[in-house]
Amino acid sequence: MSAILTMLFTGLGRRFAYCGATVAAVGVAVWILLRQGKHAAEADLAIRRADARVRALQTSKDIRHDLQNTDRTDLERRADRWMRD
Repeated sequence: MSAILTMLFTGLGRRFAYCGATVAAVGVAVWILLRQGKHAAEADLAIRRADARVRALQTSKDIRHDLQNTDRTDLERRADRWMRD
């Protein structure tokens, strides 16, 4: 009788160890995927911010260039129209 109980408990121990190892492996895999996803999202955000900054700088440069190369009367006309609107 004790031999049967020992075999049952040994089998349960092995099953619990197998299930525990499987759960641990899945948990580690999920943690790694979440961590990689977070790093990828942070990198994507940094790239989008850099692109937005480059676009803003280019727009500012274009506006400055247009203002420097436009004659005074055209600037006054634009300012008057802007103030009316």
